[in-house]
Amino acid sequence: MSKTGVIEFLQNCLEYADASILRKEKRGDNEEIISEWKAYRNYTQYALEEVEKGDLDHWFTRAFSKADMEIDMDNLDHSTRSKWLAATVSPRPLALVSTRDGERENVAPMTSLSVVSNSPPLIVMSLSQNRDAKKRDTYLNLVKNGECELQFLCPTKDAAMDVDLASTPTEASEWDLLSCDGPIHPLATVIMKCKLVEDYPLPEGAVARLVVLKVMKMIVPSEIPPREGLSLLCQHGVDRLTPSPEDWGHVATHYRS
Repeated sequence: MSKTGVIEFLQNCLEYADASILRKEKRGDNEEIISEWKAYRNYTQYALEEVEKGDLDHWFTRAFSKADMEIDMDNLDHSTRSKWLAATVSPRPLALVSTRDGERENVAPMTSLSVVSNSPPLIVMSLSQNRDAKKRDTYLNLVKNGECELQFLCPTKDAAMDVDLASTPTEASEWDLLSCDGPIHPLATVIMKCKLVEDYPLPEGAVARLVVLKVMKMIVPSEIPPREGLSLLCQHGVDRLTPSPEDWGHVATHYRS
């Protein structure tokens, strides 16, 4: 668990202890039991202060692996190559990309995207095809209409499960699989409204297309940008959806062919 997670856990313990003590005092419970709860509360408060001050930072230091083996990427099978790339270039940003074809709304989770320019605000995104060489609806809709929304979700289990479900192959709208209606997900923390400015094939025989998006507008939680970034749902490794590599995770199980 991360340091932030431990701090939040201890704070919750304090709130729980305070409520329990108050409840027991109002009921007139045994003073010995109340005294034990007060002792627990004091020890928890002391532990919280030690963690916040940094006295226990060494507890959060993890062992690190050293690079000492060279592998030839061309000699790896697709699955092994994907696992090494996903484990290394990680965590990756995760966005629900919403597009439309007429009145039919489409949404799909994407992690192959990155900010490549601040002025102008440009994002690149790789859009692949399925095993039958059929291009993704996201790509087809984007090329046809020239616009999309990148929806970055809050780091909750509900958001992770919806992202997982949105990956399920379907001929209908992916929104029909979720417990909410589109085109904007209710757990979106930030939404980028984008237009397509360029569309390129990738080299070396790659089947994916590289699209360049310009961020036209953003829907954000406040006027002032956060100093240390937002806590958002991301992907760590191949299938793990999580706020951070050291926090809780949800392993995705639905796949597009």
